[in-house]
Amino acid sequence: MLSIGDFARHGRVSVRMLRHYDALGLLRPDRVDPATGYRSYGIGQLARLNRIVALKDLGFTLDQVGRILDARVGGAELRGMLMLRRAELEQRIAADRARLAQIETRLRIIEREGVMPVEEVVIRSVPAVRVAELSEVAADFEPSSIGPVVGKLFDELWQGLGRWIADNGYRTIGPSREVTLEYSEDSAKWVTELQEPIAPA
Repeated sequence: MLSIGDFARHGRVSVRMLRHYDALGLLRPDRVDPATGYRSYGIGQLARLNRIVALKDLGFTLDQVGRILDARVGGAELRGMLMLRRAELEQRIAADRARLAQIETRLRIIEREGVMPVEEVVIRSVPAVRVAELSEVAADFEPSSIGPVVGKLFDELWQGLGRWIADNGYRTIGPSREVTLEYSEDSAKWVTELQEPIAPA
């Protein structure tokens, strides 16, 4: 028989965790001294402890671990649970890779320009919208002094967005658009998004 401390060392877990497993009914001690309350474990219980740790490392909850160990989960259900965990991990890895790509893009910008970019690029899913278009030819565009400035700024933003898309492993898959999110009499408070539909390259 092993004391709870020795058993914890053999199993590479904490004594506190063994007490927690006992309280949940996952791994009960082989013997509890009625006078002192000291827990003792058999060396053969290490196999169950190892399975608990292995299933936890796969991301299963302790409730799921208990059901699996106590044979309350059939083979088909266990296979489904593992496939679900695989899908969750693949999704998390893809998200982490996207974040890593964004970090690398920002590092390249800082190395090239010495500052963080003011414009932020965010990937989000948006619902499909129905668009109607009315076209007409204008005689001129006023005020003439603002047009060239705004046009140059928008060109720079679109070019920057295009570089970001290419640098992060995406490609454009449809028409782009400009969406004004906030419009007021004070032009300094205007907020406009440049939106580009993308997909992995």
